[in-house]
Amino acid sequence: MLLEDEVPVESFEGIEFPAPAKVRLEMRYADRMLHVAGSVDALARGHCDACLADVERDLHLDVNERFDPAEGRSADPFAESNVLTGDRLDVADLAQQLVLSALPLGLRCSDECKGLCPVCGGNLNAGECSCT
Repeated sequence: MLLEDEVPVESFEGIEFPAPAKVRLEMRYADRMLHVAGSVDALARGHCDACLADVERDLHLDVNERFDPAEGRSADPFAESNVLTGDRLDVADLAQQLVLSALPLGLRCSDECKGLCPVCGGNLNAGECSCT
């Protein structure tokens, strides 16, 4: 079964997702397991942890998951198959979990970000500050 859909992703610790995530999945049964493969694309928006500038990051995630239909959400909400209830896959919950697990610990505007001056708070990316 092929699925293409857009699903909302909830904000998480100051990071917002202004547009729904684009989900493209192929689902099939193999050896009594549900095999889900494809991709999830999302846009993350927040502030740089170093200089507080606005940051947008495109996230592309390759999906290659196997779920055991015998173990579903009703058995254990924190199990690996917690997005599967019987024969129903919660695509929005799967996308949310995958996107949040792929987020960096902190957003940075660039790898070369110099951050803010600890004395005056000036943005060091704009140039040297005048404080000593």
